[in-house]
Amino acid sequence: MADTDQINREIGELRGKLDGLATKEYVREVVEEQTRELNNRFDAKFDHVDAKFDMIDARLREISERQQRYKGIGQALVFGLPFLISALALAAVFLK
Repeated sequence: MADTDQINREIGELRGKLDGLATKEYVREVVEEQTRELNNRFDAKFDHVDAKFDMIDARLREISERQQRYKGIGQALVFGLPFLISALALAAVFLK
């Protein structure tokens, strides 16, 4: 009878371990499924966000190009205006 009790106890322990393994596997499957679902949701949202970032990036590049053009015009005026004034002053002196 002692052997039967020992065997029943070991069988009970093995059943508990098997139940635990089955539960772990179920939890793993559920976690993997939820992770895939969340990844799909994030990917969908980030695709939308990426499009907005691309639009903002294009606008910033456009603004930067305009700024460079205006900067070039400003530099031309800063360096060219004194020469123009000097030339006008010399012309006025020679025309008198």
